[in-house]
Amino acid sequence: MSFDWLPYLFSFLAPLFSSLVVFLFGKKKFIKESISIIAIILAIFSTSLCWSSLTVSDKNSLSIGQIFYIDGLSLIMQLMVEFVALMVILYSFPYISKTYRHRTEHFHIYYSIIMLSTGFMNLAFILNNIFLLYIALELSSIIAVYLIVFNLNKESLKAGFKYIILINVGILFSLLGIVLLFYIAGEFVMISNIGEVIKSLPRNIALLSAFLFIVGFFTKAGLIPFHLWLPDSYSESPSSVTVFLAGAVTKLGFYGLARTVTGFSFNYDEIKVVVITLSSISMLFGAILAYSQRDIKKIIAYVSISEMGFIASALVLKTYEGIFGGIFHLINHTIMKGVLFFAVGAIIYACGSRKIDEIKTLISKMPPVAVSFFIGSLAVGGMPLFASFLSSIAIFFALNKEGFLLSSIILVFSEFLNVIILLKTAMSIFWQKNEKLENSKFSLPFLMVFCTGCFVICLIIFGIYPEIVYPFIDNATKGIIKIFN
Repeated sequence: MSFDWLPYLFSFLAPLFSSLVVFLFGKKKFIKESISIIAIILAIFSTSLCWSSLTVSDKNSLSIGQIFYIDGLSLIMQLMVEFVALMVILYSFPYISKTYRHRTEHFHIYYSIIMLSTGFMNLAFILNNIFLLYIALELSSIIAVYLIVFNLNKESLKAGFKYIILINVGILFSLLGIVLLFYIAGEFVMISNIGEVIKSLPRNIALLSAFLFIVGFFTKAGLIPFHLWLPDSYSESPSSVTVFLAGAVTKLGFYGLARTVTGFSFNYDEIKVVVITLSSISMLFGAILAYSQRDIKKIIAYVSISEMGFIASALVLKTYEGIFGGIFHLINHTIMKGVLFFAVGAIIYACGSRKIDEIKTLISKMPPVAVSFFIGSLAVGGMPLFASFLSSIAIFFALNKEGFLLSSIILVFSEFLNVIILLKTAMSIFWQKNEKLENSKFSLPFLMVFCTGCFVICLIIFGIYPEIVYPFIDNATKGIIKIFN
């Protein structure tokens, strides 16, 4: 492999190397922060360089030997993860130092783990061999446990234990699916040729493989009925980590779906029906379960499960419009959850609680947070002027076009229910009085407001002027279709 390709690999090399530097020298002042930011900037530059080469070459993909396969989906996933990682790092500077001051001696490990996980995720997105992709995915899952249990209290340890057991058992099904493909094909299966392998499989083997991949990647994404790890992990993690989990780590599950299950759905209608049925259950019951929660982070976690059902259902549709809508909503889901969980992090920073009954009457005391939370809530409901409106409409019409009328109705109903739940929560937090907080004064660090604001701006800009992201989504959609057609 020529060294000319080295800059293209900085998307994962820079975070991995910086993780080691931060772990070894991060206790020194400003080392962990500055090294982490520099590494993410280098990763973004590397991904941008790949995008430039992809568009200039007029090809749908770039190959580096047999090891790496880079297409539009790879790059859009990398950019999304890098943006989330950058925002999480910036947000963590003030948030972690105050909220988790009892863990001061371990802050450098916290930053190191974020960079390490980012590096493995970016590596997974460009690996050609699906077995190596599984290894990178598994490593990112194991590493994330440290971030979930960072508080080291009883609840966070229970959440971390549940996460590591359920994720590893679930993702093991994907490994069995990979082994089955290898055994039948008689050779290593690559992303670049998986479409041909799927078409050559005997029907019963193909359906079994698809089922194994569905279980594995649905568990990784946290979709019902494989969601049991997600609410506790989201609620007990630091809010910055919750954004990292929702915006980056769980997206590996959808990447796995797009690289495997989508191909099976192109050839077997049964797989499409199964995925859309499970996705519809996630849409509906995620919203219903959110209604009874009193912990703000758990409310958003269940709403997130509901929203992720939209994405999974779209990714198995045979139409360009369906996959386009799914990828667009994947981006929007990351932005919406960034807004909501960062806003909740600001509330926890100021009030020390995430229970609705303990944090009322904040509208006049934290106006930026209140505005952000309301905007995020409206976006979850797919309101016009927000990017989620466009992606939801695309998925709705794509489902109808392929005959899934009931699922499209469930999509609209669950969106309506989600926005009602979140607006009700917002009203409870920001308008109803709480005498204990009546005379309290709150001040938020600039970086926390800035990072929340960045997600809000993206949500609005992508809704008003979606042409900014359309070329990226178009390239990713064509990359998926090219492999499986």
